[in-house]
Amino acid sequence: MTRSSMLLAALLTATGSVAAEGAFNSADDAIQYRQHAFQLIKENFGDMHAMLKGKKAMDSDAFQRRAKHLALLANIPFEAFKVAGSNQGDTEALASVWSDNAKFNRIAKEFQQASSELARVSAGGDVDAIGQAFGTTGKSCKGCHDQFKRD
Repeated sequence: MTRSSMLLAALLTATGSVAAEGAFNSADDAIQYRQHAFQLIKENFGDMHAMLKGKKAMDSDAFQRRAKHLALLANIPFEAFKVAGSNQGDTEALASVWSDNAKFNRIAKEFQQASSELARVSAGGDVDAIGQAFGTTGKSCKGCHDQFKRD
């Protein structure tokens, strides 16, 4: 899958305009797609974390943009877990993603909701509320890693 087709697939998946299986040429494409999405999540999350911890100057506009990006990105990778065969190959996803899929989907939804709440709260500028929403988002992300990702 080319970079531009990957970006298009991300947009279409995020907006619900295409079925996940139709957006990929293979299970390997689905795995790469979700890995790229998770990398972007990590980069946005890391930048916000650095601002909150004082390792980087707090820029409320940049933080708000990162939070909005995170809220969008939180919806993108999970469709790619539905692609047949994407449980095999170069993936850090544990078998429990598929064997306990209801729990995986519930935790993914919690992460999506927490990310949306962080984006909403970040618009208000209340640093304490932002910090609390960021912590909740981080816990939901870690909760999924702890149960469904090989480290």
